[in-house]
Amino acid sequence: MKTHAQSISSVRGLTRLAFRAVLVASVLALFGCAGAELDDPVAHDPDAVAKGAALYVEMCSVCHGTKGQGVSAPALNPTTHSDDELRKIISERMPPGSPGRCNGRCPQYVTAYIRAGMQAGPPTCSERSLGTRRLRLLTRKEYQNTLSDLLPKSGGACALPSFSYDPSGRTLKSVHVAGSFNGWAGTIAGGGLPLSYSAVDKRWKTEKALDPGSYSYKFVLDEKEWIADPSNPRTMPDGFGGQNSVLTVTCKPGAAALDLTSDLPPDARPEGYGFDNNSDARMVSEGHLEGFRKGAEIAAKQITDNLSMVLPCDPNGGRSAVCAEQFLKSFGLRAFRRPLRATELARYQALILAQKTFAEGISAAVQALLTSPNFLYRSEVGELQSDGTYRLTPYEVASALSYLFWRSMPDQELFDAAGRGDLAASEKIREQAARLLASPRSREVIGAFGLSYLGAEDILTNNKSTVLYPDFSSAVRTAMAEETQRLFSHVTLDGSGRFDELFTADYSFLNADLAKLYGVGGVSGSQLGKQPYGSIPRSGVLGHGSVLGSYAHSDQSSPIRRGLFVRRQLLCEELPPPPPNAGGVPQVDPKATTRERFRQHTSVAFCKSCHQYIDDLGFGFERFDAVGKWRDAENGQPIDGIGDLNDREALGSLSHAPYSSLKELGTMLAESDRARSCFVRKTVRYARGAQEDVAEDLCSLWQLQNRFRDSGYSVKELLLSLTQSEGFVLRAAEGSSH
Repeated sequence: MKTHAQSISSVRGLTRLAFRAVLVASVLALFGCAGAELDDPVAHDPDAVAKGAALYVEMCSVCHGTKGQGVSAPALNPTTHSDDELRKIISERMPPGSPGRCNGRCPQYVTAYIRAGMQAGPPTCSERSLGTRRLRLLTRKEYQNTLSDLLPKSGGACALPSFSYDPSGRTLKSVHVAGSFNGWAGTIAGGGLPLSYSAVDKRWKTEKALDPGSYSYKFVLDEKEWIADPSNPRTMPDGFGGQNSVLTVTCKPGAAALDLTSDLPPDARPEGYGFDNNSDARMVSEGHLEGFRKGAEIAAKQITDNLSMVLPCDPNGGRSAVCAEQFLKSFGLRAFRRPLRATELARYQALILAQKTFAEGISAAVQALLTSPNFLYRSEVGELQSDGTYRLTPYEVASALSYLFWRSMPDQELFDAAGRGDLAASEKIREQAARLLASPRSREVIGAFGLSYLGAEDILTNNKSTVLYPDFSSAVRTAMAEETQRLFSHVTLDGSGRFDELFTADYSFLNADLAKLYGVGGVSGSQLGKQPYGSIPRSGVLGHGSVLGSYAHSDQSSPIRRGLFVRRQLLCEELPPPPPNAGGVPQVDPKATTRERFRQHTSVAFCKSCHQYIDDLGFGFERFDAVGKWRDAENGQPIDGIGDLNDREALGSLSHAPYSSLKELGTMLAESDRARSCFVRKTVRYARGAQEDVAEDLCSLWQLQNRFRDSGYSVKELLLSLTQSEGFVLRAAEGSSH
């Protein structure tokens, strides 16, 4: 227990240091802003006006108009304020929905744009935009995955059955598995298990959770050529003169998997961030300390119960010291995601040898390792370079890659690449990124990212009236979340890979219950499979129950929530908060439609300044009720399903884009530069584990947006491009600007 206390004390100490670091960084940023006012480096920035234009559209145009003409706030073109007055007003009050968000050089950029007559040319963007040195506390999911990968797979915690096919240089469009577990599906759309091609391994691969038992299967090449698995010697006659391959599963993957997060507090999500990995908000609490202690105890028991599986040596015969060292070098590398230092190795070795038995020593060392900050935090600190920046070490790069694509520790191939020094070259980083992305493990991560990007995880906790919506069961809500996750991973890895398909897909992944609610016929079973919508008026993620249900009330639809969903989640547009005296739903005829009840928002000037961007947009979703079911009428009145994606690219531009279906809206969003750039921003936010700085990160975001455009808006290419940016491997010196 003494070791536990020492380790937990280290966690507390690092937490206090991390908190101080954030506080100091905030103070430095404040003084950096003051210094900028005096030295005015923005005056020497050739992109100052262009940056100011982007920031103005982002935070100011909704009230002041795209050209400063004035909407719900005074006109700025021209303005009677001095430069100092403008900067002070912007830094203290703007934007209204998040005062202080425009800080640092941001007020100066916006002022430069206003002073230039609100005219801006294209940016050159030659400056660097580097990340911040930080330690990132593992999220609950990262903690669970990392420990699961560290622990021996026994006692019912099995590895997933895997399938692998070597095409031997043959070019194929698709490979899938058809077998007794999926009704011998002849096509992927019909339920076949798709394999993903790894350009690194030059193989098609996938994994599949199966219950214990024996299964027969074949590979289907390009959905027409059926062959037995060449790498599996176990076969049986297929009844047609050929052979089926045979797979025997002896235990169910995850059936006895240890839940190591039940005692951990929920992951904090700051307002407007949307993901569970915000490093600035992730501070260790007392609840974390107790959860980490229990998790380490459980993991240590799992290891000592299966010592033969983890020890690379025999501790008997007077070789305990040597065996302890060998174990620590192997396990310590994986736990700390870097080799143990000599002092660390000696300390943990002494701890093992001080116990009564070797097994007790291993248990004590494992618990100490797994409560160490070196395990609980991901390091992105780097090593000092000659130019004053910090470059991530090869092992830090390996972790940055594995947690981005797998939400877990590096595998052996990544550790080996780091040990060889391969991860110093950008092309080697991309090669490893492509390998991780091609792995079946990336599917869950991409799906989870997609659900969070949409803010549609609320469907799992958003309760609905059982009287009004009897078909909305717990199984249906789970299927809705999985549907969205499956579409994201399918589009990225199996479909076109393009951003627009997320919004224009004329198919989805449905089971019998979800298909019944959607009105899609011919679907049976509890497993989700790819199904065309047919004549059903849905399109991409906009037609998903996870989205439509998350942005609705328990007993009725909500054009406000759905309109704000498009503005905030998909377009990254900020609106001022409602005034304190804003009312709720107007008291009108209870038999009126939702559109009629909310008409007051845009008929009263006081409300219209903001609701003109929300209500008309949200009304286009009204043909779908609070759980996403199609309806033609409400309260006996026909529904007017016309919407307007007005001011799509810039709030305050006074443009209109009417639409009569979610398919039309999906097409508009798929073609929107604003929606594309918002997707890039959220992807960067997720990868960094931190909110972007609207002023300092403009250049890096522009560069990624250009690469995204040049790739034909490929989601996969965007993820790979992230790993090629300077900000992925370089960190700025403390106290310096990006």
